[in-house]
Amino acid sequence: MASALFRFLAALGRNVIVANTFGSFALVTVFVMGGFILSYNDVKKWWIWGYWISPMMYGQNAIAVNEFLGQRWGQVPPNSTDSLGVMVLKSRGLFVEARWYWISVGALIGYILLFNFLFTLALRYLDPLGKPQAVLSKEALDEKIANMTRGDVELSSRGSKNPSVREVESRRSVSSGRTLSKRVGSFNDSDLNRRRGMVLPFQPFSMVFDEIRYAIDMPQ
Repeated sequence: MASALFRFLAALGRNVIVANTFGSFALVTVFVMGGFILSYNDVKKWWIWGYWISPMMYGQNAIAVNEFLGQRWGQVPPNSTDSLGVMVLKSRGLFVEARWYWISVGALIGYILLFNFLFTLALRYLDPLGKPQAVLSKEALDEKIANMTRGDVELSSRGSKNPSVREVESRRSVSSGRTLSKRVGSFNDSDLNRRRGMVLPFQPFSMVFDEIRYAIDMPQ
């Protein structure tokens, strides 16, 4: 669900800065309104709609209902009619019915389908931000230089009444071809240096722990 959400935000933003802004706002909204930082009882009435549309709320309720309605949390404390797990769920404003597990799972699947559908629509109908810039490959540049050279050869074969003009034009074509080749060469060198990366001055090591045992105190 999270990957589908952020794919949709990236396609909607169409820019690194805009997409990061949308992603940060979405994270804050999902975490604050998800019922983990603020429980259901602490959310204001005019913000309760954010609680119901938060995908994190459904995921948290599914996990909590599956855990605290189990047999390990089925002990009933003295002077109480509810089990220990139900008391924990009520203290956080979570659902206490077992059916909310499947409701939450279905809601998360629905969010996955919704965000992927919106992601597809954004890719289909939204244009990229800014002006598109044409990229000239090295093969296209070589072909262009070859065409310019071939044209100069044809002009020279036909002959001209003013040889000085022909000489100036040939010099211009050769100089422009050299300039373009130098630019492409500098771009290729910079891309190659960028791809090489950086050699770290140390050798990485890994640590492996074997036969680790831990215990968690469970309520009696």
